Amino acid sequence: MNHPLDRGQTVIDFGIGAGIFVLTVALVFAFIPSLFEPFSSAASSSSIVADRTADHLTGSLLAVDPATPSVLSTACTAAFFGGNDTLSTAADCEFVASEPVDEQLGVGGRDVNVTVRNLGDSPSTGPAVQRTVDGTSYTLTKGTDGFRSDVSVASRVVLVDGDRYRLVVKVW
Repeated sequence: MNHPLDRGQTVIDFGIGAGIFVLTVALVFAFIPSLFEPFSSAASSSSIVADRTADHLTGSLLAVDPATPSVLSTACTAAFFGGNDTLSTAADCEFVASEPVDEQLGVGGRDVNVTVRNLGDSPSTGPAVQRTVDGTSYTLTKGTDGFRSDVSVASRVVLVDGDRYRLVVKVW
């Protein structure tokens, strides 16, 4: 006579295993949309996109070294804002300067404006800083103008050639 444990997997064991598997798959599919939320077009995620964009700019894209975030490369900063591919290539920057700003920053077709302002000026209305690199003057602002009322703003204090400025990212 066979003992119940000699038969291998029973119907109950199979049912419990299948139930756990289905529950796990359902939970994974329930939480996957929230992983991509900062990159979706929902209006509530604009503040997250602005903050992550400011972090990306100051931490890697324009930084001299990722180990020292907020210390920006003068050449890469000028190339980014001036759309200068030659300067971008010569300075070994991680972007194609002539691409549209929303593609460079990966914000999925959103309107975005990035401006570097003097620290003492208003973050929202102060004039953009001008820097000269290799004899060419660059105005440090790039992106779409004409903000809507639901704009999200993130700012970071940065160093460019030892001078302190405020980098302001607006997303709408």
